[in-house]
Amino acid sequence: MNAAIQAHTVPKFYLRGFVAPEPKNGLGPFVWLGSLRTGEIKQRSPKSISIAPGLYDGPGGFDTPCASIEDHLAKIEGAAATAIRKFVATKPYEGTTVPPEIWRFLAWQAARTPGWMDLEEEWIYHWDPNVDVPVVEPPPQGINSIRDKVRGYCLENPDTGERHEATDSDEFKSYFKRGWKWVLRSDDKLELLHMQAWYFQVRHFPRLSWIRLNAPDDEWFITSDRGVAWLADGYADTPPAALRHPTAQVVAPLTRKVALVGRNATQKLQVTAREVNRFIASAASDWVAGPTKSVVEQAIRD
Repeated sequence: MNAAIQAHTVPKFYLRGFVAPEPKNGLGPFVWLGSLRTGEIKQRSPKSISIAPGLYDGPGGFDTPCASIEDHLAKIEGAAATAIRKFVATKPYEGTTVPPEIWRFLAWQAARTPGWMDLEEEWIYHWDPNVDVPVVEPPPQGINSIRDKVRGYCLENPDTGERHEATDSDEFKSYFKRGWKWVLRSDDKLELLHMQAWYFQVRHFPRLSWIRLNAPDDEWFITSDRGVAWLADGYADTPPAALRHPTAQVVAPLTRKVALVGRNATQKLQVTAREVNRFIASAASDWVAGPTKSVVEQAIRD
């Protein structure tokens, strides 16, 4: 049996964009990592943050059994690292457009974090497939080309904890009608991750109006374990469909000096780096990270 891959749920290359501007003598690059649970703030190397062994091991919707989400993410991150480096080196007034490699990376980053996957698992556990939900728009082009994959689904009786393996859709539906709940396993989570990232990339993010923010010389942006996060109608833990709401905002810091903000509104945005950091900290699950201890402290307090 192969050993689980040490997956970084927030990539090392991305975290390096938020390291301290002047590392201390004898220390390699580090960020200031702040715990939202304890308030503790400490120095950490980007390579030792946000590790979840085996989280992305599996095909995740790919046809070939030997394919893996981990390998796919490595390609996306490699292309994004170069694209982000070039993009942030340009001046805001030069009119440089955000390249597709960055949009693809942000879409996958929005869908891949453990905190977000936990929310999906909770929603699905309480989902009732017997309730008709109105469809407000057709799915993205190409979804009809997706082929079914035959495998079992784990169902649980919420009253007794008993579990059952459903082998086809009819059996799955019959147990659901009796009140059983769908319990996600690794294969389910990775397929959902893949589908959600695709939706972010081709449907949710393109409909927003995006602007680039540059932090002033003496200020910084932070990031978190949910580096791409959103609020809709004042709520952070909302499904992506809420990005249709008129008040929806998506914040995606790229480095300690550059962030992207997507909105349905088109009027000029007046916002400070501190307000962006408060947004990031509010939507985070467990931690925030930044280039100075003071900026992380401020974000946690706010």
